[in-house]
Amino acid sequence: MKKIIAATLGLVFAGTAAFASPSIDYTPGAVTVELGSTLNSTFNGKGAIDDSVDGKSGFKYAVATGLGNNFALQYKGGHFVSEDFSAIGHTIHGISDLHEINLLYRISPEFSIVTGWVQNKVSYNNLISEAKVSGMHVGITGSKKLNDKSSLFAAYIAGSDTLFWEAGISNKIGQDTYLNVSYAVREFKDVDLFVPLLNQGSKEDYKLKGISCVVSTKL
Repeated sequence: MKKIIAATLGLVFAGTAAFASPSIDYTPGAVTVELGSTLNSTFNGKGAIDDSVDGKSGFKYAVATGLGNNFALQYKGGHFVSEDFSAIGHTIHGISDLHEINLLYRISPEFSIVTGWVQNKVSYNNLISEAKVSGMHVGITGSKKLNDKSSLFAAYIAGSDTLFWEAGISNKIGQDTYLNVSYAVREFKDVDLFVPLLNQGSKEDYKLKGISCVVSTKL
């Protein structure tokens, strides 16, 4: 059960993405699209079960639409798969789906407030009941121009049982295209998991950290 829970939840938190991308356009009707993944992610679990695990593969994406008056609406998603491994006589892997809806308000050219809702949904053969971790969060993002092509950016966004922060650099690689590379950490607390086969459940805290690589472009 230890490996099952660690692998599944480690995969859930592989959905760390570039939240504070300075390339988002707040102009009414402007659309910004992001696509990427997380590299070399590591995961730690704490609680009744302590363990760590790596993810195998996955992708993430985001779409932001400028609303005008310094507002933008953002949707983010991700799909991640764990390494195969044997547990309770089965060769299995976990699948995690991440969904977020956020409202951004630019309070200055360098800072924006973020508020929204995040959910991670895990499926894992039939050995673990589908688990959903969701909640509201609020925070701030910021960016600082280094030159005409590069900017530093950072974000800190938290909810009652969630936390996300990152810091990185954005480089312009085309007229309206950017490569955002960041170090990011995502945490979820008091996660309920249940394994019907063993009739066991536990409440865990989880943290993932890794390097996020996202390409962002304006349509």
